[in-house]
Amino acid sequence: MSAAHEQRCCALQAMFQFDLGGTRDLAQLRESFEARAREDRSADPLERECDFTLPSVALGMALAERAWALRGEADEAVRELAPEWPTHRQPSIDRNILRLGYWEIKHGGVPIALAIDEAVELAKSYSTEKSSAFINGVLDRIANPVAPAEGDAIDGCAPQGEAIDAHAPEPPIIADSAE
Repeated sequence: MSAAHEQRCCALQAMFQFDLGGTRDLAQLRESFEARAREDRSADPLERECDFTLPSVALGMALAERAWALRGEADEAVRELAPEWPTHRQPSIDRNILRLGYWEIKHGGVPIALAIDEAVELAKSYSTEKSSAFINGVLDRIANPVAPAEGDAIDGCAPQGEAIDAHAPEPPIIADSAE
């Protein structure tokens, strides 16, 4: 798993916990993730409780905090594109993958195709079989807005661009550096 993907997984797990009300204390959650990252890992990847390194926890938590802060903006964008799937009807994991992808596309300076691909991979790993197509379609429309024809549905079409948001307020926090 790349360091950047590991950071996104960490961010998603933190956002999922925020969303379910497990904790809103970022420091406490960071400590929990860091403690798990320090634990001795089994040689069998299936037995590992946590695949996060300490640097990935730090960057993943920062990503989670930024994406979580703009969840209302992300939820509104999704609501406009998929009114038949309001936030309260979406599985929590999908809702948070969309929030994370939205932040990366609109504010994180991450290339569009990469942000969408990573969100789809998270959906394949953590959600249902149909979720990846829905997430792909919604994020593609967020990244490449077009006037939808009447009756258009989110259909999971492929990403259309590799554009970078040159007006991102902050540089990307996703780092693909080795430990």
